[in-house]
Amino acid sequence: VVVGQFIGANALAAVGSSVSVINLLVGFFMGVSIGAGVVISRRFGENDMEGLSRAVHTTVAFGLAVSVLLTVVGTILTPYILRWMDTPQSVLPQSIAYFRIFFLGVTTMIMYNIGSSIFRAMGDSTRPLYYLIISSCVNIVLDLLFVAKFGLGIEGAAWATIIAQGTSMALTFARLMRIDGPHRVQIKKIRFHRGELGEIVNLGLPSGLQ
Repeated sequence: VVVGQFIGANALAAVGSSVSVINLLVGFFMGVSIGAGVVISRRFGENDMEGLSRAVHTTVAFGLAVSVLLTVVGTILTPYILRWMDTPQSVLPQSIAYFRIFFLGVTTMIMYNIGSSIFRAMGDSTRPLYYLIISSCVNIVLDLLFVAKFGLGIEGAAWATIIAQGTSMALTFARLMRIDGPHRVQIKKIRFHRGELGEIVNLGLPSGLQ
């Protein structure tokens, strides 16, 4: 709505041309995070606190690794992806600008979903919801500020989205790093554990692909 009202039809079309791929990526990583949540829940149900900690930190490591890969590949391939989608030439430059900024901040989206899966696996589905509501409000305010007030165009709308997603990610991990429990995230423990990684991939990939 903000882009259409304050920038114009071409900008709205540029955002629209990116939405399907963005939704595809969001859906994929939500599916993968469900698989990670299953592994964490299983360890919790088995009262295997050491295994639960390994599963949590493997999940975080997996999210960070995929974030780096997707940032690099997505930023480079953005023009090709949009051309494969037959994006109209009239909106292609704006679509590329919007999509590249999205990929630069894709870590925020992936890691929010990873953090949310950890909370939900431990039976807490309210905190991720609260953080998402806050993020949505931040997004609306920044959209109006960057686009309507400062005239930053489609790039402003993209940065508003990234900052808003970054807010939800920061809130999620600030809590996970302070929480008292076996699912507490500690930076020094973030690494891959082969057994847990295999389970996450085996359970998460089918869900993400679906």
